[in-house]
Amino acid sequence: MKKSSVDVIKGITLLETYDITPSSYAYLNGKVKRTLDILGSIIGIIFGFPIVMVAALIIKVIDKIPAIFAQKRLGYHGREFTLYKLWTLKLIDSRDLARLENIQNKPDYETTRTGWLWRVTSIDEILQFWLVLKGEMSLIGHRPMPMYYLEYLAQIEGMDKRKLEHYLNIVSSYKPGMSSLSSVNGRGDLTIQQKMEYDLIYAQNASLGLDIRLLIRTFIAVFTRKGAK
Repeated sequence: MKKSSVDVIKGITLLETYDITPSSYAYLNGKVKRTLDILGSIIGIIFGFPIVMVAALIIKVIDKIPAIFAQKRLGYHGREFTLYKLWTLKLIDSRDLARLENIQNKPDYETTRTGWLWRVTSIDEILQFWLVLKGEMSLIGHRPMPMYYLEYLAQIEGMDKRKLEHYLNIVSSYKPGMSSLSSVNGRGDLTIQQKMEYDLIYAQNASLGLDIRLLIRTFIAVFTRKGAK
């Protein structure tokens, strides 16, 4: 790898130096990765969905809100898809979320009474195993951005239209993931610029070996709750 996946990236000055390689593209869109996704998602559904059912009941009883949160996200080939999570946050105006300062440095949102638990344990993300099985997501990829973020991205520090188009072209060529290179390198502690550069680094270096290492590190990150917010 041209840049360590362990060190937190500072800034986006090298954003355009990363491009997807033929070998990475073949793996990202090939049968080996899809097989890993199918096997992993089936295991996740078998062991994870009973936990989600209990969590959903707790949310309905204690928080008295809908258990499932749905949001439009940027997906494979630039298509919009619906991402599902357990509902963990108090009602927020999407226009407020989309303000420039909130995108550049993600704020600490106010969770529901039980929401903090589902977020720090990543139980809120388990529903996405179904999206992996359907083929809309992958176990490892880039964390999909909310669609309403897109019109603000070119305005953040160090970004311009050329860099943004380069980023979107790259990440649209592979599926968004339940976990990502940024998820194991800081997660919620990273700025959006740092997450974007990690997405490009992953695209350039994707392989079965890297995915397996990232899956292992994802489990470690979940259990240690590092960067969970």
